[in-house]
Amino acid sequence: MFVEKSGYIVSRHTREVNGQLEMSLFIKTSEGTVKVLPDKQFCVFFTDAPVDVLQRDVSGIQLVESHYQSFDGQLVTLVQSRSLTLHQQMIALVKKAGYLVFEEDIKAHNRYLMERNIRGAVRFIGIPDPARQIYTQARVITGHYQPNWKVWSLDIETSVSSNTLLSIGITATDQRIAFVVTDQATDSPFIQRFNDEKSLLLAFIRYVKKHSPDIFIGWNLIGFDLHFIDQRCQVLGIRPAFGVNGESWNIRSSDMQGKYFASIPGRVALDGITLLRVGGYHFESFSLNNVSKEILDDGKLLHGGDRWQEIERLHREDLDAFVAYNLQDCDLVLRIFDKLKLIELQQTRVDLTGIPLEQTGGSVAAFENLYLPRLHKSGWVAPAWTEDPFVASPGGFVMSSIPGLYKNVLVFDFKSLYPSIIRTFHIDPLARIVAADSKHGSLNNSNKLVPGYLGASFDRQQAILPLLVGELAQAREEAKRLDNGILSYAIKIIMNSFYGVLGSNVCRFYHAELASSITMRGHELLGKTKIWMEERDAKVIYGDTDSLFVTFNRDQEDPHALGQALCEQINACLTAWCQDYAQLDSYLELEFERVYDRFFMPTIRGQEEGSKKRYAGKSKGELVFKGLEAARTDWTQLARQFQRTLFEKVFNDENPVAFIQETISKLRAGDYDELLVYSKQLSRPLSSYTKNKPPHVRAAAMIDQKRAELGQPLEYDKGRKRVHYFYQRSGILPYEGPSDLVDLDYEHYIEKQIEPIADSILPFFKTNMASLLSQQISLL
Repeated sequence: MFVEKSGYIVSRHTREVNGQLEMSLFIKTSEGTVKVLPDKQFCVFFTDAPVDVLQRDVSGIQLVESHYQSFDGQLVTLVQSRSLTLHQQMIALVKKAGYLVFEEDIKAHNRYLMERNIRGAVRFIGIPDPARQIYTQARVITGHYQPNWKVWSLDIETSVSSNTLLSIGITATDQRIAFVVTDQATDSPFIQRFNDEKSLLLAFIRYVKKHSPDIFIGWNLIGFDLHFIDQRCQVLGIRPAFGVNGESWNIRSSDMQGKYFASIPGRVALDGITLLRVGGYHFESFSLNNVSKEILDDGKLLHGGDRWQEIERLHREDLDAFVAYNLQDCDLVLRIFDKLKLIELQQTRVDLTGIPLEQTGGSVAAFENLYLPRLHKSGWVAPAWTEDPFVASPGGFVMSSIPGLYKNVLVFDFKSLYPSIIRTFHIDPLARIVAADSKHGSLNNSNKLVPGYLGASFDRQQAILPLLVGELAQAREEAKRLDNGILSYAIKIIMNSFYGVLGSNVCRFYHAELASSITMRGHELLGKTKIWMEERDAKVIYGDTDSLFVTFNRDQEDPHALGQALCEQINACLTAWCQDYAQLDSYLELEFERVYDRFFMPTIRGQEEGSKKRYAGKSKGELVFKGLEAARTDWTQLARQFQRTLFEKVFNDENPVAFIQETISKLRAGDYDELLVYSKQLSRPLSSYTKNKPPHVRAAAMIDQKRAELGQPLEYDKGRKRVHYFYQRSGILPYEGPSDLVDLDYEHYIEKQIEPIADSILPFFKTNMASLLSQQISLL
């Protein structure tokens, strides 16, 4: 008997079982998470090979002459396979025969959901098997179910010296427990003790099955915690049955990028670091200790590069303190997720685009989920992957600046510039193809085409993407009206990703004409806006991508009133120009963002030419630094603090000379020693630095050499880790603690950290660092 349920898709999978395709959806319902097997499961692709040249007598293969056409204008054949093996064999057969294949890489479960406009919430009807929590022969449609997620924050502790698992900590709204390998006695209700790793892991698997969490969260969760647990399961011969109903998880890595991915039937693993980056957060360091201090004003109970030694000591000697450390890390992650609503943001992205819940990136997947169903509805299939060479499109508009120290600088921004260009100028993959055919006379299209760049044109009636952007823009305005910040931000992420997707050769729709028609149109619009502004007595001192920085020689007038008036005039110019250009409705909108009461635009160091992407300003009492040393984590704390204080004085019309001289004197006296540590991230594994070895690489190599000599695991062999170092008079050394800071090379810090910052501003005070330093020497 068929039963109907509502729920939310937690995970989706496709595999081959007994020579047949099994597509499964794990759906969270009010009674628990169940496995749903949709009816009529196929692997699908399209080809320009005619039906009569393909094999038609193979069981499990269906060939259909479709009404769809390729971007080459050819009708295509639909190939449906009942198994993954047959799917791959048919793709190979078609390619060997010299024909093209289209959309062959789209996974069966993703296509099934995408074509039905299913995102996260669903309704389904199927035949239940209560014993196995499975529904078969199911039909699934979109629904409105809102899940109440059971979230576990997970953190493990390991022995660096023996490469073994010491503990697994879990915290949740109703859970707080640590599984520990130990022989120490304890009365703590939070601790479960085990004699060995195998017993611990088997007990943890049983615990997960019993309490059935939906989402695991953590810090570097997949790449470290889950990966380490998976490795220990392999070594100990344990099946990693962490999925719903004891199904095994799959922890895999991308050899290309060194990233790790987790596929857990019926559960999801979400990493805090990745979600913060998706959410647009920026931190000096994404370490848990640093982020929790900034977000929560709280931190880890132990921190520092050598904390592993103290962790192992606590594990041997003080079990309660060891567990407190483990569970504090879990608590910090849980509190960060709660405060920043990271799971709500991720679910919102799923609801908008249909990407899998565990997919924290996926701009290309999000674009295809939204675009492909609309493309198919229009009667087309996506283009085949091409091996044509990648042609990078021009970047955003960046004009040379007019350096100087200013008062009342007005900043104007185009609202969602690239999405607005797509919408206004009908930029779209299909519209480009239709327009090209129209120009060559193969289609009877009497409508005017919208010109693009690099020879492209766009058919305004066949454009899909502008309508999609319009829908998203309207949804964002509604989200703003309802004060739904999460939804508004999620829509912004999606809309702003479209340009990057079209300009990336990892997207099947990539074409240089598409991305260039966006960025070069942006160049044109910024250039025209600059001309219109200067015709209205404004002086444009800088422009970058979607922003213009403007001054007026009208100190007696209110800069805010000037800005509002100029903004209205420019928007009227944009509307009129779009009509004159190609009878286009303008969705371009310039916004008056702010006034900098004081503003500094530097020169390129050592030159007279104005800099780009570097400035400082003060607006409503707030100091803002862009690209300067105060905003860069690879400069010392001294340099950053020095620049902030320097500009506080300059923007308050104080002469900074005395402050600079005092800073140099205190530096040489040793007052700032703990502010002289450099910090820089390794961008790749240490071994890949062969020719050029910058200071942070040399410091990391010293640390790993020392660890190798002690028989300890290397710390920087995989890269992507922050290195701390400093300069003694004898040269560079890695920094491990305050006691290292002896015999410092103060002259290095004056020359490399203080002097470049001071010399950017001192010419406005008729002096320079060379002069100040010579004065100090003469006084000595």
